[in-house]
Amino acid sequence: MAKEYAKVFYNSTAWKETRKAYYKSKSGICERCKKEFEAGSRSLERINAGIIVHHKRHITPKNISNPKITLSWENLELLCEEHHNEEHHGKPKRYRFDKDGNIIPNKN
Repeated sequence: MAKEYAKVFYNSTAWKETRKAYYKSKSGICERCKKEFEAGSRSLERINAGIIVHHKRHITPKNISNPKITLSWENLELLCEEHHNEEHHGKPKRYRFDKDGNIIPNKN
């Protein structure tokens, strides 16, 4: 959930349009999953859809008015829930679900 100081930004037309265009440019694929697949450390079956357009340099009250941070594609990355959780919480969930809803333990 967005922090109080960021709610206006995340509800802005500028962010919504930037997010939509960036998501489309990455074909909805998590960028980190794709990199891991290309490096041979993730199977094709484990490439996740991206669901969160993440700011590499996190938004703060001091930089939220700076479009070079908030809206620049250079500061954005499309992530799946697993990689976004790693980014913010340091470790992935212990399990995930396949397309049929079956539990799949993570190997990490």
